[in-house]
Amino acid sequence: MTDDNGIHLSPPRELKTQYGITQQSDEAMAWLRDAKFGLFIHWGLYAGPGQGEWYMHQSAVPPDEYRKLASPESGESYFAADRFDPGQWAQIAKDAGMKWMCLTTRHHDGYCLFESPHPNAFSSMQTHKRDFVKEYVEACRGAGLKVGLYYSPLSWRYPGYYDVTGTDCKPNPFGYKTDHSHKESARLMKEENCANVRHLVTSYGRIDHIYWDGGWLAEQGSDADAAFFHEPGLFMDPTNPWPVSADSVERDPLSGQAFGIMGVTRKHQPQVVVNPRYGWIGDFGDEEGQAHVVGPVRAPFLVEKCMTTQADGAWGYKKADIDGDTILQRDDIISYLANCVVRDMVLLLNIGPDRHGEFPEPVVQPLLKVGKWLAVVGEAIYGTRGGPWPPTDGQVGYCYKGNTIYAHLFQGFAGSTMTLPPIGPLRPVRAYDAFTGAALEIDLGENRTPVISGLDRTANPVDTIVAIDFDRPIMTYAISSK
Repeated sequence: MTDDNGIHLSPPRELKTQYGITQQSDEAMAWLRDAKFGLFIHWGLYAGPGQGEWYMHQSAVPPDEYRKLASPESGESYFAADRFDPGQWAQIAKDAGMKWMCLTTRHHDGYCLFESPHPNAFSSMQTHKRDFVKEYVEACRGAGLKVGLYYSPLSWRYPGYYDVTGTDCKPNPFGYKTDHSHKESARLMKEENCANVRHLVTSYGRIDHIYWDGGWLAEQGSDADAAFFHEPGLFMDPTNPWPVSADSVERDPLSGQAFGIMGVTRKHQPQVVVNPRYGWIGDFGDEEGQAHVVGPVRAPFLVEKCMTTQADGAWGYKKADIDGDTILQRDDIISYLANCVVRDMVLLLNIGPDRHGEFPEPVVQPLLKVGKWLAVVGEAIYGTRGGPWPPTDGQVGYCYKGNTIYAHLFQGFAGSTMTLPPIGPLRPVRAYDAFTGAALEIDLGENRTPVISGLDRTANPVDTIVAIDFDRPIMTYAISSK
């Protein structure tokens, strides 16, 4: 489900209770709220042609032809993965100031970057004799980063995705037509998903973050509309028209019922935080795409902004973008990140590695510049909470931590003086520029409204951060508008 701004929200409590799934506690969610900045990685066969992650769909490539991208016979479109070095990925993420990574273990093309246990799967173990996910997870842990996995239950390899009943095939670019056999195709797709998810949550140790994507059927409706098919809750229905084989599910030892997607996920990864896009069950919302972050503080629900470094919105490697001039630069990324922070959101920023497994240099350099900025102003980003006052789009936003409020002045803010809202019983102790460290003058104006002067808007005009220390911890209830 989404709100009026297109934000994917966690379902209401009563719907979660119906499925036996409850939202993670504040303690379980705290690491993500504190981390603020993570790296999304879209990598798969589509990196070969270099036309984005929807290449198979947009170019109407039949599954049998698409498979050839995993073979040297595809020439310059070959997904070689010969320079895949997840340790280097992790180091770049750390140098950029990121705290977790999230890798596409399987995208909509159905190609698994791991050793799938399902006999109908198409995987990197078959094509490259490598479990890329295993190597990636080890690199995350080695670098001290939290581990995130992306998984899509959508697979264009299965005609049944467009025709789950076998009676009404929806429009598609692959020439699939209504056929009674499609119901079995859909069942196999669902079965592979169950086997894959069980493998992902049991084979790699602790997983911290899961990004589900593609729960919608036939690219129509919403993820929630497809819950009847995917059965994303605690248990599966034994009378469901698309039953899954015993080998692909796990059963509750007490009731004997087969666990659903979130049931098996929570059993093996009780601490993991997930989004709601496998059929509306999740812990945090997500706001996807290149749109600028505007509006109110999103709390109490945590919302993850996910977007890509390629300004046209492509997530997988797109050669035209890399060769052109559409890559987000340092100030672009800082603007997105800061606008998330003041709204109590987190930012998951994507890179699409090339067919060899390397991050494109034009994408890496802006990230490293952001990392240098974060090394200086990290106190005003990590571990903060949005507020205590609402942001003004394009001008100013606030976050706080401990005894300090950080005012983020954006490019639309004019002047060298700023006035805070009334601060109630709080007493300001000092003010300083978080980027330069320079002390700022602070005067307590009428109605206890601090006036801060001497601002330097030239050092980092995209986000001038003013830090104000007070005599006691900042609590939202302590701020008075009177």
